[in-house]
Amino acid sequence: MRKSSILARNKTIAKNEKKHNPGESYALKNLQRRFQVLVQDSHDVFEIINSDGTIQYISPAVEKILGYKPEERIGKPAYELLEPTEKYKFKQMLSLAFNHPDQVVQEEIKIKTKAGQEIILSCDMRNKLSEPSIQGVILNWRVSSSNRNREDSQAKAPATLDELTRLPARGAFESLLSQHMAEARGEEALALIIVDIDRFKYINSYLGYEHGDQLLRQISRRLRLLCTDQVLLCRFSGDQYAIVAAWGEGQDDYLPLVEEVLRLFDAPFIVDEHKLDISVSLGISLYPHDAQDSETLVKSAYAALLRGKAAGKKHYQFYSADVEHKNYREFLLRRDMQKALKEGQFAVHYQPIVNLYTNEVLAVEALLRWKHPLCGMISPAEFIPIMEETGFIVDMGKWLLEEVCRSHKQWQKEGLPPLKVSINCSSVQFAEECFVESIQAILDKMQLDPRYLIIEITESVLIDNAKKVIADLQKLQEIGILVAVDDFGTGFSSLSYLLTFNIDIIKIDSSFIQNIPTNKTSTIITHSVINLARELNIKLVAEGIESPEQLSHLKRFNCHTGQGYLYSKPIPQHQLAEIIANKKCEPQINAEALGI
Repeated sequence: MRKSSILARNKTIAKNEKKHNPGESYALKNLQRRFQVLVQDSHDVFEIINSDGTIQYISPAVEKILGYKPEERIGKPAYELLEPTEKYKFKQMLSLAFNHPDQVVQEEIKIKTKAGQEIILSCDMRNKLSEPSIQGVILNWRVSSSNRNREDSQAKAPATLDELTRLPARGAFESLLSQHMAEARGEEALALIIVDIDRFKYINSYLGYEHGDQLLRQISRRLRLLCTDQVLLCRFSGDQYAIVAAWGEGQDDYLPLVEEVLRLFDAPFIVDEHKLDISVSLGISLYPHDAQDSETLVKSAYAALLRGKAAGKKHYQFYSADVEHKNYREFLLRRDMQKALKEGQFAVHYQPIVNLYTNEVLAVEALLRWKHPLCGMISPAEFIPIMEETGFIVDMGKWLLEEVCRSHKQWQKEGLPPLKVSINCSSVQFAEECFVESIQAILDKMQLDPRYLIIEITESVLIDNAKKVIADLQKLQEIGILVAVDDFGTGFSSLSYLLTFNIDIIKIDSSFIQNIPTNKTSTIITHSVINLARELNIKLVAEGIESPEQLSHLKRFNCHTGQGYLYSKPIPQHQLAEIIANKKCEPQINAEALGI
């Protein structure tokens, strides 16, 4: 609703009320005037946007802060002036506001003024779509104090306290760290430990910012228990703390402190009615061994933290040259992904899925490969998580599907029998609003019949958003695409998925197949899953078959379909064409495999 229509409606209401009660009309006009004066003279901007982010109303203060007149912004998207990262942050705020209408969503947003100056705004957002007089989302934003902190002279570096935790804030930390290093003069050792709360953004998103703030206060109180004359604690950033300690010379001297930090998180945190099991990851660098100045010491600790987080929750990592090398490698991969796609560094390899009794090729699985010009062949286990984290997996998934369609059309052109092709999809791809529509569009564009496609999903896809996943799986199956669950048996809830989701194929994880000959538990589980699939009339594929012994057991269990290196490793399209032409893929049982 436009500002003009809001004012017109208010005038009509006032006119009608004046006929009935002149005294109330005068009071209403007085109140409206006060409101106009307050909004006009306020240094805060008040804004109302509709559900798609379009600005309905914005107060005059916008001109003081951004240089735009209200009429220049009304009717435009609220995120129009934001860079991609900030735009994503703003849309996340909007999503949280929609899902939690009773909460105020708070965030700091970077934006450029009309004059081109970058400033930081402190923004509060609240969902009032159900309020008849507003019918929109209210934003209240102002210039953040972070701007003033950035503009302060580095020489002053005031030792200010963080408002939420009452610990020294980032500016104070940098000043105090430099001071401690100057006092040590390279003769005494110091350790810098950066403490990162695992999955804190998840807690903020699902429980709300107020619960997140309560949790940070509790964490701060526990970490304060470490503070002594030799240990300084600061708030490093939103979900990170910094500890500066003088406990010894080498890494071994600081292990007791590191273990003590981790022990502080053994007991759960109670926030309102929520019981939260929180873990942390730590990155540690030592002065003067790892760095001679505060900036490099912080950089080294942060590099160690990234490597620690890559190892999983509740890990710590001391800085080393090897850590720096691994982080540089990760940096290269992140930097080069877009370029790699344009330059043809990615390729699709295919692994046959065969009938274990007749060796007939029933389908193939498409697998992504990356040959980097500097790093050589990169394992999917290394680059797929980075693609998922950055969101690049969405573009890559579309490219992969187009390549599969091209391969399929080429096989048909060569007169080869058509095969079903299985493609892996991550939870990030499923989170895309038009996931199924995007697949349908590519199939239409490439003129591939959907019945030749199998979409493989993992347990994480089923966990993340069950309602959307059920709807998407149904849409896929309605157009003829089969759905397979990969790595079946590795999750605690795998059996319950068969009740909740309509699954066409289950692929039993290779870890069970590899241990069949030697591990009784794996043998029993594999046999049971094969029988279960048969009873439920669900197709089953055994993954990772590598030896004649494994194959023999699977046949004995009446398992009909499988794939693995015993038959073929993933191979390029031109090599696969020979196998398709023969219609069979024989197991590679050589003398060594038979023990001759």
